[in-house]
Amino acid sequence: MKKGFTLIELLVVVLIIGILAAIAVPQYDKAVEKSRMSEAIMAVEEIARANQVYYMANGKYSKNINDLDTSYAGSGIYGNRIDANVGKYFIFTSSAWGREGYIALVSRRLNEQDTSGEKVYSLAIDKTGRRMCALYRQATPYQRELCMEWSKGNVQNW
Repeated sequence: MKKGFTLIELLVVVLIIGILAAIAVPQYDKAVEKSRMSEAIMAVEEIARANQVYYMANGKYSKNINDLDTSYAGSGIYGNRIDANVGKYFIFTSSAWGREGYIALVSRRLNEQDTSGEKVYSLAIDKTGRRMCALYRQATPYQRELCMEWSKGNVQNW
């Protein structure tokens, strides 16, 4: 008697694996994005606190993140005028380009070639501690949901 699997048994196993993968992959993607959003939230809040400390010491807020007591890898320019630190997934800066009153900004990069950070979403905090989320065209529905939740509905669509 030969031992082995029939074609039907193998097809059933492949079908079950396919169904499990179809369920698991989207949940995995959501978990990864929630983790990245958490990283952005911690960073924007840390930058805002550091800029508040800078204000207490100097009587003004800094638009240059390198003046603050924070450290993020990389360097670059946000927009066309503001010093920024560019990480793998985010651009970190101490001011929102073109927006007065914002003291911290973290922008989600679309990919490693994205140097503007204005394609997915940006989290910002103003002098009063008010949170704002800017949503751009390429933000996913789940990213939009997370931004709405963090900013308590204070969202601007670009």
